[in-house]
Amino acid sequence: MTVPWVEKYRPKRVSEVIDNKEAVQAFLSWMASWEKGKPSKKAALLYGPAGVGKTSLAIAYATEKGYDLVEVNASDWRTAEKVKAVVGSACEYATLNGMRKRVVLVDEVDGIAGQEDAGGIPAIKDAIEKTKVPLVLVANNPWSQRLATIRDMCEMIEFKHIHKQLIMSHLRKICALEGLECSDEVLKAIAERSNGDLRSAINDLQALAMVGPRIDGSTLAALGYRDRVKEIFSALVQVFQSKTIKDAWASTENIGMDIDNFFNWILDNVPQQLTDLTDLEQAMDFLARADLYFTKIKKMQRWGLLRYAAPLMTGGVAISKKKTSKGFVKFSFPQRIRMLQATKRDREIMNSVTSKMASKCHMSSYKAGIEMLPFLSFILKNDGDVAKDLTEFFELSESEKSYLSGKPREGGEARVKAAKPKKSPPTRRRSEASA
Repeated sequence: MTVPWVEKYRPKRVSEVIDNKEAVQAFLSWMASWEKGKPSKKAALLYGPAGVGKTSLAIAYATEKGYDLVEVNASDWRTAEKVKAVVGSACEYATLNGMRKRVVLVDEVDGIAGQEDAGGIPAIKDAIEKTKVPLVLVANNPWSQRLATIRDMCEMIEFKHIHKQLIMSHLRKICALEGLECSDEVLKAIAERSNGDLRSAINDLQALAMVGPRIDGSTLAALGYRDRVKEIFSALVQVFQSKTIKDAWASTENIGMDIDNFFNWILDNVPQQLTDLTDLEQAMDFLARADLYFTKIKKMQRWGLLRYAAPLMTGGVAISKKKTSKGFVKFSFPQRIRMLQATKRDREIMNSVTSKMASKCHMSSYKAGIEMLPFLSFILKNDGDVAKDLTEFFELSESEKSYLSGKPREGGEARVKAAKPKKSPPTRRRSEASA
């Protein structure tokens, strides 16, 4: 049986955990307080996106330091009785030989609560109060109202998406160990597709390796977006079919993408899903409010505001669906993402031209794109001596010259348009949602 590479190459030591150095240090400090006999808090809640090393850190620490590890997946032990029997017992009693230290790891704790799990969280709370050993909880979404009673009892340790370059480096090491021939271009594509999820990237690499030891662009194309799109569509169904804010909000817990990207999916599908104008107006108002929070989050790096943005963009839309007739309507791919994919080559050329102009004229690329690029395009269309001189002065390539002059270039028709600033105004989505 083939061993999953995510397990085969799981970190054996804390130093092998990829990225999130601040989170790792916070965890080490918390464990040090336990080892000194004076824990800052009896439990730690490791939270953040999927596949970024939360569970791996706890396992690596236990392995390296010689701890007896009791690992439980909370979604498999949902009732109070089972939580008490497994988690509670592990926290209160020593190991069989009384010699080894113990760490209790409860994974997916945000999946423990639902209608049938009313006693699960109170049982976890009771375990935290009585534990005699370090209790590590892992969650994707720690801001769920269901976890409110235990958050203050935990050392909160945040994990973030892993940087693309670090994912590429790790995949390159795996390729060397597995005897795979894979270009940096393909590794970059896998890393970008993962959206900072190392586990997803490793799974994709292993899937591609099944084709053969040589992975190229054609092999990569076969991977497509099948798994990620399925996840997104499932989350969208949950948003538009839920009847409560709580159920709709839960759609963000295991979604394999940044939550602001998921906002675009919801925004583009709302007009098709909510056909009643009153319902649509209310949903758009909720989305506009959510976008205000996203603007603050990006501008001020106040990621804690996600606890307000997420329920507005999901639960707000769900409870807006009152008069719209029931029935399934096919979901569509966001137009903005389609547009960005279709115009990627054009934008690359435009950015290259504005950078050259900015360098030659000693101004910002933003100003060059707004104030100079339209005039340069107009001059090049006339194809005179001045156009030739400007082409040489700005060191424009043939593709850049063709783009600006409106002539067809290799790969399709040239698209000549006014320059778009590199930095879009922060109110972009808000204006769309309010339209």
